[in-house]
Amino acid sequence: MKSHHQLHGTSNPPLASSPPRVGLAPPARPLLVALGALLVIAGGVGAWGYRLMATLPGPGQEIAPARSIIVYDRAGRVIGEHQANGRYQLLLKLSDMGRPGPAATLAAEDRDFYKHGAVDFPAVVRALAVDAASGQAVEGGSTITQQLVKIELLTPEKSASRKVQELFLAYQLESRYSKNQILEMYLNRVYYGHGAYGLGSAAKTYFGANKNAADLTQAQAAFLAGLLKAPSYYDPFLHFDRAKGRELYVLNGMVSTGALTRAEAQKAAQEDIRSELQLDLSYRRSLAPHFVDYVVGELERTLGAATVQQGGLAVYTTLDANLQALAERSVADGVQRLSGSGVNNGDLLAAKSDTGEILAWVGSSDYSNAGIGGQYDVILSPRQPGSSFKPYVYEAALRDHKITVDSPVHDVPTDFGGYRPVDFDNRYLGTICAKQALVRSRNIPAVEVARLEGMQNVVSLAQAMGIKSKLQPELQTAIGGGELTMADHVQGYQVFANDGVRMPIRGVAKVADRNGNTVYQAAASAGVRVLAPQDAYLMTWMLKDYQSTWGFGWNRQMASKTGTTGAGLGSTRDAWIMAYNPNIVVGAWVGNTGADGKGGTVNTYGEYVATTVMAEFVNGLPSTMRSWYQAPAGLTAAKKGGDPLLPGTENLPSCSGAGSAGGARGKGSGDGSGGGEGGD
Repeated sequence: MKSHHQLHGTSNPPLASSPPRVGLAPPARPLLVALGALLVIAGGVGAWGYRLMATLPGPGQEIAPARSIIVYDRAGRVIGEHQANGRYQLLLKLSDMGRPGPAATLAAEDRDFYKHGAVDFPAVVRALAVDAASGQAVEGGSTITQQLVKIELLTPEKSASRKVQELFLAYQLESRYSKNQILEMYLNRVYYGHGAYGLGSAAKTYFGANKNAADLTQAQAAFLAGLLKAPSYYDPFLHFDRAKGRELYVLNGMVSTGALTRAEAQKAAQEDIRSELQLDLSYRRSLAPHFVDYVVGELERTLGAATVQQGGLAVYTTLDANLQALAERSVADGVQRLSGSGVNNGDLLAAKSDTGEILAWVGSSDYSNAGIGGQYDVILSPRQPGSSFKPYVYEAALRDHKITVDSPVHDVPTDFGGYRPVDFDNRYLGTICAKQALVRSRNIPAVEVARLEGMQNVVSLAQAMGIKSKLQPELQTAIGGGELTMADHVQGYQVFANDGVRMPIRGVAKVADRNGNTVYQAAASAGVRVLAPQDAYLMTWMLKDYQSTWGFGWNRQMASKTGTTGAGLGSTRDAWIMAYNPNIVVGAWVGNTGADGKGGTVNTYGEYVATTVMAEFVNGLPSTMRSWYQAPAGLTAAKKGGDPLLPGTENLPSCSGAGSAGGARGKGSGDGSGGGEGGD
């Protein structure tokens, strides 16, 4: 029983006493084990860090190729790369970079670089406070040393453990190299956009092949430094005002750091950077350079600028390399054929009707031609669409039972509260059917329908279909007086092409890191129904005869509509053709542009874009892209002529049989499109 009580902790003394223990008390044993484990871990981390540091080339050495961003088409073919043979890089010593470039970079990215250690803890605290106040990551707290570590040594993973690795490597980097050496390595590696890595390459890329980093003005240096935060977002050829705003921010920072006086900064701010910009992109060999630029911009938006800076990504896109080549040829050939009319540039965007997947993207007729601003992506440039906007007007009125395809409209001189639209030919066709008015692209009937429907309703529908630009609810907008991008316009016509369901136009399907791990996967989408199938079909039915009316010479049935701005004033600026069937939706444009992406007038019309650029593209499409639409259930037929009608519109006024008024215009006469200056 005694042993039983001892097992339960009674106060009975032990049978034999043990000698007293000498050394550590029992509680210290776990501490010793933990300390040993920490030493082992520290040794492992140190060895890991040492191996990584060994991969970083020292200052003055040839820089190892940055981890590339490889862009693939939908069949796995490479269409563009950022790597040793696909990026623009010029290795420089810090002493060869001049004073403005490094000073501007410090003002933009790390103003206390020479004062703090590898990590600027006060800056980190400030960044956390700003992020906490805004509810999102908006403030950066990384030093240039940390940025170099992220760019060159680590994966894009965002986690606490990765942050610890970053801090550890930053301290190792500063223990190995001087501040000047770290700055030199950073300025030779950081990405400025348009394939330019490093300050030396950026100077030539943005300011011409003869511009050296040491020759940058204070304003030019500040301008380039401002791009580093997000090169695509601040791309000066797409968003000059954003880039200019960043330049002013950097100039103020240079005053704060003592690199400039206030007077010098003010003088630099007045420098005309826009006129000095001239991209030298002859090194580009991408099969789809504008599309690759678009993809990089999408990566910045979804994964962050730091991830793009680092690279190491495989980007699988929806582009079809065969259709891209066809589109490139079509645009180049069409622009050449129309060059006698002042045309020097064009674009083309094509997507799958049912999914919105981009198949071809040609942002200019010649990417490397600085004279036309070839690097400027016209697909993303807001321009007036002319009469190609009219389908949104008629669709809104059809949907809301204000008209039918058979309704009478009036092509007669009309004063719409002080607005008096005309057509290019100063002719009037009298009373005609709505379908004929649209197919003949008459301006006055379109404005009449817009007033009947209400322009706010028209604008709301256009925006629901995908037009993102701010359209004014004015009657001029009905005939193309507003501005929109080709990307948005193709999105809008995609809704017509997909029986009323909007599928976002997209180009990126999947992104994987260098280890094959998926870091982004395009989410499956059922789309958004904007129009009932019956509503969408009515527009397709109205536009199916457009190609035969104007003699486009296409080898398959498409629904289509042209647009020309300023035709009636003898100063055409933009000529469009939009087309679709169940397989593909396409938009093409031609015009005249200068080195800044803007330009003058041309003497051509949307119908000529249809018979050149679009004809070559449509006629070269595979035979599998010849599908056509079946009328959906739920439509009724007009008593005369059998035209399709929405239920409830049978008793609206009809003009069946009156739609033949006025003959088709002869070739070269224009499409009757409107424009922001009053139209034709």
